[in-house]
Amino acid sequence: MITYTKLPIEKIHYLDRPEFHKEEIKFKTSLLNSMKKYGMIDPIYAEYGHRYGKIIKVIVGNNRMTAAKILGYKEVPIIINSYDPNYKPEGRELKSDDEIRALFKLGKDLQIRRNKDGMIDQIMPPWYNKVQKEYEWVLKKINTKLLEKLYQKN
Repeated sequence: MITYTKLPIEKIHYLDRPEFHKEEIKFKTSLLNSMKKYGMIDPIYAEYGHRYGKIIKVIVGNNRMTAAKILGYKEVPIIINSYDPNYKPEGRELKSDDEIRALFKLGKDLQIRRNKDGMIDQIMPPWYNKVQKEYEWVLKKINTKLLEKLYQKN
């Protein structure tokens, strides 16, 4: 069951990436300024009762969750994909990808990627493939720095 709702931040588990606060400071500042001005335009996407157990775990929107926490948001709009038939959050049930797309600013242009089991594993803008290589380069650079630090310690 996929549900759209609003939840308090403290009920949601998300990844607060260290590089978001260091190497990606320009992006972080831009996101914070945008959210100050416009609010959270797109909902977070999370899972419950599957890969991470019985917690609401963000799959798409970790940076927006971090920014929301910094800005003092009490709750955020969220799409929860529940794999536990006993967990039914209050909210509007979403029955199609089109209903999910309608909640995002990009709407019909939004790409929803599913894995081989049909589970949503990424919600992305249509230009994602154009910037993916640059993003991977940044991740390699970060991983290289981490490896260098490890070797320096040994």
